[in-house]
Amino acid sequence: MRLALVTLVALAVFGAACGDSDSGGSGNPTGPSGSSLAGNWKATRAEFVGVANTNQRVEVVARGTSITLSLVSGGTFTLTITEPGKSPEVTNGSWTSTSDVLKMTPAGMSWSWEFDMSLNGNTLTLGGATFEFDVNGDDHDEQAKLNMTLARQ
Repeated sequence: MRLALVTLVALAVFGAACGDSDSGGSGNPTGPSGSSLAGNWKATRAEFVGVANTNQRVEVVARGTSITLSLVSGGTFTLTITEPGKSPEVTNGSWTSTSDVLKMTPAGMSWSWEFDMSLNGNTLTLGGATFEFDVNGDDHDEQAKLNMTLARQ
């Protein structure tokens, strides 16, 4: 299943379900202990885990998908997902963070992806944002959590 379709389905489904969960922040470019999150990151692991059945998992980087995330210190982001043999899918928007949460709001949306976050040197770990993805291989998307490990570029 194309990740672009996952993104579009996530935009439609979770936009209505999540609403605006603004925490009042306005582009806090720091993570744990004041470390800067701003920069370019590349996923070394990106796994979708089924909500209904956590034994259903799909690791997309191992399948050749490339995911890059650019966090600009002014509070904007660009997320680029490139599947093998496909054109890149690009999502832009704004981001904020606390010491343990990264919130990314795609442009024009009233909802956000909220990841639990940890930063250890040049490794950023994000987990728990809800998406729709076909984790059981039946050609139908199910609710899944996205967990990623990214390396600073």
